[in-house]
Amino acid sequence: MDMIEAGAVSPAARAPRRKLGAMVKRAGLVAGLAVLAACTVTPEPFSQAELDRFAADKARRAVAADQEPVTGRIDLYEAMARALKYNLDHKLEVSEVALRFAELKDGEFDMLPDLVARVDWSDRSNDPFSRSIDENGISDPLGSTSADPGSASAGLELSWDVLDYGLSYYRAKQRGDEYLIAEEQRRATINRVMEDVRTAYWRAVAAQRLMGQINQLESRAQVALNAARRQVKSGEGDKLEALRYQREMLETIRAAQELRRDLFVAKNQLAALMNLPQGQKYSVVVPRHARLKTPITALSAKQMTEMALRNRPEMREIAYRLRINEVEDKSRALALLPSIRGYVGVNYDTNDFLVNDNWTEYGARVSWDLMELTRIDRRKKVIKGQDALLDARALALTQAIATQVNVADKRFHNLQHEAETARQRHNVSDQILAQARSEYQSGVGSQREYVRENLNAILASLRYDATYAEMQGAFANVYASVGLDAFDGSLTGNESVEELAKSLRVLWKKRGG
Repeated sequence: MDMIEAGAVSPAARAPRRKLGAMVKRAGLVAGLAVLAACTVTPEPFSQAELDRFAADKARRAVAADQEPVTGRIDLYEAMARALKYNLDHKLEVSEVALRFAELKDGEFDMLPDLVARVDWSDRSNDPFSRSIDENGISDPLGSTSADPGSASAGLELSWDVLDYGLSYYRAKQRGDEYLIAEEQRRATINRVMEDVRTAYWRAVAAQRLMGQINQLESRAQVALNAARRQVKSGEGDKLEALRYQREMLETIRAAQELRRDLFVAKNQLAALMNLPQGQKYSVVVPRHARLKTPITALSAKQMTEMALRNRPEMREIAYRLRINEVEDKSRALALLPSIRGYVGVNYDTNDFLVNDNWTEYGARVSWDLMELTRIDRRKKVIKGQDALLDARALALTQAIATQVNVADKRFHNLQHEAETARQRHNVSDQILAQARSEYQSGVGSQREYVRENLNAILASLRYDATYAEMQGAFANVYASVGLDAFDGSLTGNESVEELAKSLRVLWKKRGG
């Protein structure tokens, strides 16, 4: 039998090692898969119960608990005040403004020096001995150390980077402009809401004034329809005429149902603008229709356009974005300079081998990111492209605003004429209805004619109210088109509904409304 050389391992001895190696590999694979599984995130959708709680919470909080209740009939300026104070679209913009202001204040801290407190602790299982060699390469057989096995150290360092300060200053200026942009967007939203309130309010007035008349008309039309059906069934009189009258009464009933549907929606729309709970019953003051006078329309089209270009939130937003871009250009130029950071700090260490276990450290560090130099041309192109885009947008908006001002002015005056014509038609229809009622009650006129004129009178009244409501919206749109606020800018929104309504009444009375 061959002799086994010294130090060699027999195949029989290697087999357990191979088996052990395979087990280690499998264990390593399992451990690796376990680590990967632990790092895997599985999307977890909300449960139905969680979604129910989320929806219930939002439904409960949509109308604030401290919202002033409706205690009487709502007039136009109370409706506007409630929209200013409680409208959710406006509240969304107010939250946006508050967020931008908080970011502005938070960014101001970036300009302050950094003050960093540090605590380190470490330990080991044996002493950190080490050997050294002299210049002849001879090693000292004895180990030595200058550190404890375990120690703790602490420090407090104050540092200030000049470059970071400059960049933080420019970022703070940009956040300031973003805050002002949010404020302009809030102005645009409330102007739109106020315009919608004026239109919805006068439609709600029409609903409250005409709903009873519409119900009476439908009832009378149904009585006349039943009478015509009995006539056809009995064969008395002109059958064709009776059928035609049935068709006319069915058209009357259909028109009454459509009117009821449209007017019912009007009060819901106004309630939504005021953020009243849907389904809450309320009534509005029914004022007389007055002719609106707008002092601003005495200005020329050129003057109104110039005013709009100065005041419109959209134009101011672009101006602020251009200024943000200008500051971005300066900050990019500043980022090309070296960073200089000065620092001073106090330190303490528990290492017993230290002669001085506490000390003050100070100095300066200079660093320069040379890669920034390679990107300067590309970044300048980006900034110039943004400038060109914003300038093109401003030019397009300039033309659009000029058109909107002209259209708003002409639309308001046209609706004034239409409202006057509708008023005259309404008056004539009322006179005809009075005559038809008198003849019907005296037995001279027919019920059919009376019902027909009743419908015509209600339709004329509704058209007058609808045109007047549209004119009220156009009236507010004239001021919105030139960028004038729909409310006194000194208001904070924390005032009571009564105080807000009083301020709005004074402002809009001066404007002719």
